Amino acid sequence: MTLRTLWRDKRGISAVEFGLMLPMLALIGAGGLEFINYVLAYQKIERIASISADNVARNTLAPSERSFVDTFAGIDEIATPFNLEQDGRVIVTGVIGVPENGSIVAKIVWQRCTGRLAGVSSRIGSEWKATPNWAEGPNVTLPNNITLLQNQLVVVSEVAYRYRPLINVAQLRGHSPDGIIRQLSVFVSRGQAFPHITPSQGVTPAVCS
Repeated sequence: MTLRTLWRDKRGISAVEFGLMLPMLALIGAGGLEFINYVLAYQKIERIASISADNVARNTLAPSERSFVDTFAGIDEIATPFNLEQDGRVIVTGVIGVPENGSIVAKIVWQRCTGRLAGVSSRIGSEWKATPNWAEGPNVTLPNNITLLQNQLVVVSEVAYRYRPLINVAQLRGHSPDGIIRQLSVFVSRGQAFPHITPSQGVTPAVCS
């Protein structure tokens, strides 16, 4: 076969082109899959923040320790296939408005947590444990500068989840540099303000350590 004949031979050119394009196609496909997985995780965390706050706020009586256990078990199911217990942290906080020095201030009255993600704390504050009287705790600032009426209670749910990429090929715009998805939700109590949680026999309180 002469050089001219070889130059004119087009057999196999499609296979060569496909071989050259295959890595790019694989990269695009992997990036699309990663993006879809991230959006799914983000939506689930957003939903969990809303559901966990709403479930507590809808109580007309003080919630029990059992109700928190049930709520946390339910959100673990919602988070599937993402492992919220291992890679996440859910912090549910009750905040009430009380009069102090002629104005209404916000105080944390209780706080319950689940999930083993380390290094995540509430951006509102922690439950006051130095004395039995929560009113002696510090004033707190609610998200978006929400102000409370006297004896009005809101339930704040904060959810953090460390997203683990499937393939780690996609640069996800807006994704937190530390890889943690965070969502927050606030619901006003439908019933009376409940500054205490009712104990449940045989249930260990899901306190935030």
